[in-house]
Amino acid sequence: MDERNSNYELQPSRNGLTVPVINGIYLHSIYNPVKEAEAFVKGHETTLKVKNCVLVLGLGFGYHIEEIAKHLNKNHALYEIIILEPNKKLVDDFLHTRSFEDKNIKIISVAKTKDLFGDWNFISFLMKKPAIIKHDASFIVEKDFYTQFLGYQASTKILGYEGLLTEESRDLVGNHKDYSVTQVFESIKQGRNDLTRNEFAMLAFEQLIQKKKKDLIHE
Repeated sequence: MDERNSNYELQPSRNGLTVPVINGIYLHSIYNPVKEAEAFVKGHETTLKVKNCVLVLGLGFGYHIEEIAKHLNKNHALYEIIILEPNKKLVDDFLHTRSFEDKNIKIISVAKTKDLFGDWNFISFLMKKPAIIKHDASFIVEKDFYTQFLGYQASTKILGYEGLLTEESRDLVGNHKDYSVTQVFESIKQGRNDLTRNEFAMLAFEQLIQKKKKDLIHE
């Protein structure tokens, strides 16, 4: 059994909604999860008016996510929410019990933070400079995971991104996998490399991640 779920249960709130309790921590109010979620999102109203892409750290049982979606829907024609939740059992229970009707919401559940940075779709999402919203109770329960995510050190070598390269791009990179990202940038600038614009963007994400880490600290 996953150690994180050794003390795991789902309890009904006073108004009948499901509340996960992990290691004695209630992920939502045991009285009224929706009212709590409304108050939570109210503190992020200004951000949600400006940003139409949001990265949420912590699924809980989705009440705060639904409130975020409501605010985004009021302020933006298009919006996107990605949730990072490492507890697969919690995700499975949520999807089995209630799930999201809003198709603009996506849950990503990985055991290791490094797996996130091998996912081109996630990297593309980060490039949109999403707002970062922490669900406090979830963050406490999964502190190690989220701390590792916020402090992730991206590889400075092309070899670290080999899994993101297409077969064609691997041929273009050739024997330069030990080169640093900076060296490849310079090669591209000087016209000595035939990498496509998309591949340039793939290589550039390392620098974007470094900037995002600074932004997260001040969210």
